[in-house]
Amino acid sequence: MIRIRSKVKLQGRCILCEQHATERLHLCAVCFQNLTRCPPVNLLGLMYRPPQRLRMALAPLWYQSTVKRWLALYKFRQCEHEAFAMAELIAAHAVFMYREQRIRMPNLLVAVPQSYAAWYQRGFNQAQRLADHLGDLLGIEVCHSAQRVRTRGKAHKAGAQQRRALLAESFKATEVLPKGSRVALVDDVITTGATLGALASVLPSRGVVIDAWALAYTPPPSFN
Repeated sequence: MIRIRSKVKLQGRCILCEQHATERLHLCAVCFQNLTRCPPVNLLGLMYRPPQRLRMALAPLWYQSTVKRWLALYKFRQCEHEAFAMAELIAAHAVFMYREQRIRMPNLLVAVPQSYAAWYQRGFNQAQRLADHLGDLLGIEVCHSAQRVRTRGKAHKAGAQQRRALLAESFKATEVLPKGSRVALVDDVITTGATLGALASVLPSRGVVIDAWALAYTPPPSFN
């Protein structure tokens, strides 16, 4: 169990270990170094079944140990202020990758929509907070081009094939993206890429390039 003090008492303290925070990310130097870094590569190449609609997927961190705890505090312990620090990591990683690959940055950000049940439980959409801060940091417009709809079952309890079928029914487009748009879908964690692939599938395909950004990526079995 992670013990959380009030925000007032945590000022200047690491959110994970409560030692003096020397970094801008509300983490001490030790916890910051313990964030397992993901190399600047297109993560689609690591996926067993990469989503067809995505051109590129990126994340600055592996979803392991310290990163898991940090995200758990952000999502489930009302530590919403961590979103800006997380967005800074994503932004720096994205800028480096797009420069290295000599491709243009996205001109639109779309957060993965959240179900009403999840929003009611947490009080906010963690992906939307990340997208909003990324938009401010990078000067990219944030648009609400899709919404989550109720499905016949719970995707996280289903097998791989059934999960893909359920996710395909989970989103619907709410606005038309201009032709020539370069879109980055934003989420907190990428695991199989199925959720992002399902969201990308409801967005227009003609003349639209879609990438995926997240804070962390669940490493493949070969990494462990």
